[in-house]
Amino acid sequence: MFETLYIIAEQVFIHFPLIIGAYISISLMKVPDLSLESAYVFGAMISCVTLPYVYHLPLALLIIVMICVSLFGGMIVGALSSLLTQYAHIPHLLSSIITIGIFHGVSQCIAGPYVSLSTYNNPLHTTLIPLHPELPTLFIIFMLCTVIMRYFFSTELGYCLAVFGDNPRFFKHYGISTRFIFITGIILANAFAGLSGYLVAQANGFADITMGFGKILLCITALIIGKMIQQKTLSIIPAISGLFGYFLLQQLLLKIGFDLRYFTMIQACIILIIMLIHYRKKQITQHEQLGV
Repeated sequence: MFETLYIIAEQVFIHFPLIIGAYISISLMKVPDLSLESAYVFGAMISCVTLPYVYHLPLALLIIVMICVSLFGGMIVGALSSLLTQYAHIPHLLSSIITIGIFHGVSQCIAGPYVSLSTYNNPLHTTLIPLHPELPTLFIIFMLCTVIMRYFFSTELGYCLAVFGDNPRFFKHYGISTRFIFITGIILANAFAGLSGYLVAQANGFADITMGFGKILLCITALIIGKMIQQKTLSIIPAISGLFGYFLLQQLLLKIGFDLRYFTMIQACIILIIMLIHYRKKQITQHEQLGV
């Protein structure tokens, strides 16, 4: 029982930055931000490549540097996809796909298709919980992200991201730069996705070019579950509860002997059923379809 809870908690903490990014871009801004997957992979790859050069640093400083590198990697991805949308006037869905293609190649040029961290001690490890040595450090990162996002959602920029999702034309009416709001939101979302990629790579001991497969589906499923639990806007609680519900469902299926190779299919079916029910309840506009 406690072992299952430890596993769920560890997975929630590792993927929490990713779900923050998805919450910002997909749920608040209502943007089909597929580039989150690319930011997730690139953040992991660039962090793994950086580790050998900074491994001599003191532990606390090493963790900070690795987090900053992964955030920066995600920001680069977000900057490219958002700039393509705003300045090349390419629909964001298409610019995200283009970005995924570009960074699929860039990641392999920088790190190759696979990077192993097995020759280095994990800087996230502690001795507090022997069976799950990363859990205390991951919990600290989780709490820091939670505090930062609670504060961010109370700022003007946080409110602007929510307003952008409801009515993008609002800013033009009042002479506010829509480009700035859009680019900032996408860069921030992708930065968090890059951090999550690093945490997953560090926990697994490796990073590979295919590790982002299915992560958008994970985000959408978790956000839908969270919205079913609580529909409060500008709150990080739905993202946390949705992520916990997602991994709880995954562990329950594992306990009854379900083959997790088919879990992606289960996610897709859950989304399909919920959306079909939602469509039957009310007429949905094209803009509302992009939010979760």
